[in-house]
Amino acid sequence: MAQAQDKQLPLVLGWFDGRLALKATTGKETPLAVDFTAGKQGYRLAADRVRHERLVKALGGIPESALKVIDATAGLGRDALVMAQAGFQVILLERSPILHAMLADGISRLAREEPALAARLTLYHADSLDWLAQCAEPVFAVYLDPMFPQRQKSAAVKKDLLWLQQLESAPTAEQEEALLTLARRCADKRVVVKRPLRAPPLSGKTPSWQLAGKSVRFDIYTGSVLAGASS
Repeated sequence: MAQAQDKQLPLVLGWFDGRLALKATTGKETPLAVDFTAGKQGYRLAADRVRHERLVKALGGIPESALKVIDATAGLGRDALVMAQAGFQVILLERSPILHAMLADGISRLAREEPALAARLTLYHADSLDWLAQCAEPVFAVYLDPMFPQRQKSAAVKKDLLWLQQLESAPTAEQEEALLTLARRCADKRVVVKRPLRAPPLSGKTPSWQLAGKSVRFDIYTGSVLAGASS
């Protein structure tokens, strides 16, 4: 087992019930693994549900061909899988070695059950700023879901988000600006940014339009707003 870098709760990375997962060394919390087909994630993947996902709508709906999307902040890969199920070819970038290993395990298990779906996911252990800075060929879209500083009391925060915050810190203002600028340069058609519902736009840049839900919204950068990154 490998000791996860943490700030609040001792976590270990190991094999639990055949899955690579994080587990707290104290308490009775269920281990956290990348499980693409179970529970709420499985519901989101249902054929009659995925087209109604706000993220899919933010990307323009179900694509007619396998358009390429870069998920520059992969995390646990849940949104990446929704995009793949919708028909997009998704490149996942994850800088945390622990999360990258968990994602690789999750994709490997998915490949045994849904090989065609898993084939639409390509995972890289990489820093998104470095990757996007070297983007030589524009992709259809870049998706960003950067860590947002949590201001709620820890008891109100979902376990997976709380544990992710122990593995990865929120980007600085300078990093946010660089991330959005590079994403806009690499995307041919649009950049989609996931934000808490009442949070300001990433780096203060007003999007072309927004799709809001109960707790989060998607900021979409297209057209002249997208092209402005290269000016």
